[in-house]
Amino acid sequence: MPEVVHDEIENYEDLIVERSGMEADRVQQFVDLLFQYIETVPASEFYPYIEAAEEAIGDTDPDDVLYVACALARDADVWSDDSDFDEQDLVPAFTTSEVIESFETV
Repeated sequence: MPEVVHDEIENYEDLIVERSGMEADRVQQFVDLLFQYIETVPASEFYPYIEAAEEAIGDTDPDDVLYVACALARDADVWSDDSDFDEQDLVPAFTTSEVIESFETV
């Protein structure tokens, strides 16, 4: 994920607390736990891939450009249930059910 995701979470912290029904400190514990398994990518690393990502998915969903650029920078796949990723062919994209299915066959 782009490292700016921390700013996004902070910007929406009140909404996350409200919608989750959890106390703010419990939400923060969950976020901290989640980020033990998520690698954030500094902008300096994914910036060189922005143009290619923009061409691939920018017209479909500009918000997804950073995620495609990060995947390119780290030679990674995208895990998302957002069907917009099906509109690009730069990085493989998998849905949650596909990820779960891959564990079941191991």
